[in-house]
Amino acid sequence: MTVNKPIREDRIVTDPLILAGKPTVKGTRISVELIMELLDGGRSEADIIRMYSHIIPEDIRACREYAATGAKLSNVTWTDIDAIMDGKR
Repeated sequence: MTVNKPIREDRIVTDPLILAGKPTVKGTRISVELIMELLDGGRSEADIIRMYSHIIPEDIRACREYAATGAKLSNVTWTDIDAIMDGKR
């Protein structure tokens, strides 16, 4: 049986030295915000992967998961998101 690992810190990171702390796809300077804008603008996952060859489908799913939390797309940590989702904030 295979257990799917949650897509979180292994795909989306924040670093104050990269894009002023905006959440980005790990190992890139591509922000969650940019990926979501591309998707909202009608680009498909395949389009995005063609545009940014170092992005993989799991990265796009992680961006969607991150954005789905309703978190502001800057300076938000996974601890903050967990607290929001658990109703502690």
